[in-house]
Amino acid sequence: MTFKNIRKRTVELSCRTGAGHLASSLSTVELLTVLFDKYIKYEIGNPYFEGRDRFILSKGHGAYAYYIILNELGFLPQKELDNFYTDKAKIKGCLIMNNNFMIEASTGSLGHGLPIAVGMAKSFKMQGKDNKVVCMVGDGEMQEGSNFEALMLAYRFKLDNLLVIIDGNDIQAMGRVEDIGLDNNRLSRVLSAFIDDGYYDIDGHSEEQINHAIKNFYENKNSNFSIIMARTVKGKGIDFIEHSVAHHYRCPTEDGYKMEFKND
Repeated sequence: MTFKNIRKRTVELSCRTGAGHLASSLSTVELLTVLFDKYIKYEIGNPYFEGRDRFILSKGHGAYAYYIILNELGFLPQKELDNFYTDKAKIKGCLIMNNNFMIEASTGSLGHGLPIAVGMAKSFKMQGKDNKVVCMVGDGEMQEGSNFEALMLAYRFKLDNLLVIIDGNDIQAMGRVEDIGLDNNRLSRVLSAFIDDGYYDIDGHSEEQINHAIKNFYENKNSNFSIIMARTVKGKGIDFIEHSVAHHYRCPTEDGYKMEFKND
């Protein structure tokens, strides 16, 4: 998998169907590609493999790059991508749990994914299993109180098998995060207070920095759960939707976009 190919196919999926929430998906491309290409444990052809790690995309509206990666790995059939945004579709604009596709939870109602991930990580600990749980949360979503309750439980239970990734693209549904809740610099300081080691504030489009942070989680023994604050660009790869509040919901074809790509 390459960043360029995953981003190109993600844009194609949205533009072919007219599906919105493309910008929210584009900010996740590098993070998801590195995670699934190098670290998440799974068994090809067996989405029910007991030893697999669990991935929860809590910002379930930004799922298009995730769908493409699941297709690349062989878990999501091509016909499901072809049916996307039709009455025949088994995958929707927001994630719907489907064990056959290795989609572990229904998300999109924000503030639910991280509590689910904490429960999964605690369950593995109770069973003496070494499965890891990775949860990606939006920065706007971090205004939900349920997420901070989940973080407090994760700290209390010392869930060193849990990695939380914040997609810090600075924009949420109705505006910039700094105009609605905490700006991401302040949010980063708040989140770092939960962590004694294993906290990373990185460029979420840098392969080197992403690899360093995730590798440390997978290979080092930390005292508690880990957090990656990933600074990303909403709409990454398409000039006029990058950093655009208006394109949280809007498909760029509505503005005459004809599938032209920036070089990665």
